[in-house]
Amino acid sequence: MKKILFTLQLLAFMFSTALVYGQYDPKAKSILDAMNKKYRDFPAFKANFSCTLSSPEGADDTFEGEITVKDNKYRLNLGQQEVYNDLSTVWTLFKEEQEVTITTFEKDPEDLLPSDIFDIYKEGFKYVFVEEKKIEGKTYEIVELSPEDTDLKFYKIRLEIAKNDKTLRSYDMYEKGGRIYKYKITNFTPKSNVADSYFVFNAKEYPDVEVIDLR
Repeated sequence: MKKILFTLQLLAFMFSTALVYGQYDPKAKSILDAMNKKYRDFPAFKANFSCTLSSPEGADDTFEGEITVKDNKYRLNLGQQEVYNDLSTVWTLFKEEQEVTITTFEKDPEDLLPSDIFDIYKEGFKYVFVEEKKIEGKTYEIVELSPEDTDLKFYKIRLEIAKNDKTLRSYDMYEKGGRIYKYKITNFTPKSNVADSYFVFNAKEYPDVEVIDLR
């Protein structure tokens, strides 16, 4: 489950057609800049999402979650698993197993932090506007990104951005091995203030949990 989200996880990309591959499309940049400004204006936010992993073998895995983000700190709730990251330490709570693992936070170049999707295009990626598309009666602008570093395992990310207010509806991440990660934002709530302590695991709330410190 963690692999699906943070390899969140989040990224090498390539355009879907040879004609558009390799471009830095000014229209795409204008759309991405507008989306970036919208989300970066929020001090923090909470979002509900669903994720579907499709594989070449035809097996799909779908799950839902909730995430709260502030300055790239995040707290992720997947039901039986919860992840806290204050950008120094990561706590992963396994509720059913009654244990929490503690690791030092070290960002992998191929991983996305939960808020990276809003400005990942600014460095190391090419981008192109693909089309406008009607989805459930609303117009979305489809933008695709590809990485300049072709050694990464992901080769494309495809974003659906609402034309009228530049909110992000979904993004799909394409892996070289054929797997596709489809993330859909089902609810988004801006937050004016979230305490930093919210992103730190509080052992007092789980007195019976076994602590496994891997730092």
